[in-house]
Amino acid sequence: MKKSFEKELLTKLSQKSGGGSEEQILMKSFKYFDLNNNGTVEPDEFAKAIEKIGIMIPTQEDCMTLFNLYDLDGSGGLDYKEFSSSLFGRPQTAASNAPDRGMKTPEELAGKLKDKLVSRGSRGFIGLQRQFKIMDDNNSKSLDKYEFTKAMNDF
Repeated sequence: MKKSFEKELLTKLSQKSGGGSEEQILMKSFKYFDLNNNGTVEPDEFAKAIEKIGIMIPTQEDCMTLFNLYDLDGSGGLDYKEFSSSLFGRPQTAASNAPDRGMKTPEELAGKLKDKLVSRGSRGFIGLQRQFKIMDDNNSKSLDKYEFTKAMNDF
């Protein structure tokens, strides 16, 4: 499935580029649907971007299967620069330099988060409240998955 999808995608990009940069066409398509401008696309944005390029993914299940093939860290967001690097066979420097997050226990992660919060001035409840307010991009008084993931990546 992955190889046939990539072959069709490269063909469509070649047709749309008209001799220009296929990678640039891909990046523009993803950026157009990246409404929160975070450099990643969620599954619905991924499907819309691929459709804009000219590929119809038959079912939602097929879309999720494809999306999950490229969402290697399972974050629910696909970094379109990494996707592009993968598609065009370029080394993924950001991914290869990323720390191995799978080797830490929840206690170790909580300890690291606590240390980072303290280093940013969150010593008590008020300081912690201030940090969470900063993380809450849409001022909803709660962190959605995107805001939480973004905050944890920042930390």
